[in-house]
Amino acid sequence: MGKTGKKVLVVDDMPTILDEAQNLLEIRYDFERAESGSEAIEKAKNTRPDIILIDMHMPDMNGITCMQAIHKVPDLENVPILITMNDVSVITKARAFDHGAIDFLQKPFIEENVYRKIDMHLKLAEAGYKYEG
Repeated sequence: MGKTGKKVLVVDDMPTILDEAQNLLEIRYDFERAESGSEAIEKAKNTRPDIILIDMHMPDMNGITCMQAIHKVPDLENVPILITMNDVSVITKARAFDHGAIDFLQKPFIEENVYRKIDMHLKLAEAGYKYEG
C-alpha cells in the first residue's frame, strides 16, 4: 500500500521513539513529529493532522492533558487521538479512555498493529465518527 495522503502527528519526548515511528509511518502517511505536549498543540493547530499518537508519560505535559488541550482547539475537536504507552495496565488504559482517547498503542511499536489501528480509526473518522470525550 502506498501513501494515503493522511497526516499523522506523533508526540513523544524520546527522539528514538519518534525516529522509530517516522521510519514506520512515513511510508504510508504524511508524518509530523513533536517532542513535547506544548509543541504538539502548536503543530496540531498549524498542520491539522488526520490522527494523532501521543505518549502517555512526558515530562512537560502528560498525554491526557495534551489530548484535552488539542480537543479544545476549534476544528480539532474530533481528531482521533491514540495514546502510546509502555505501561498497558488496565488502570492506565481506562484513564486514557475516560479522558477521550479512542485507542492505545503499546511501545515498542509492532508494525501490523500500528497500521491496523491507524487505518481503522482514519476510516471511522471518514465515516463520520465523532469524538465524545
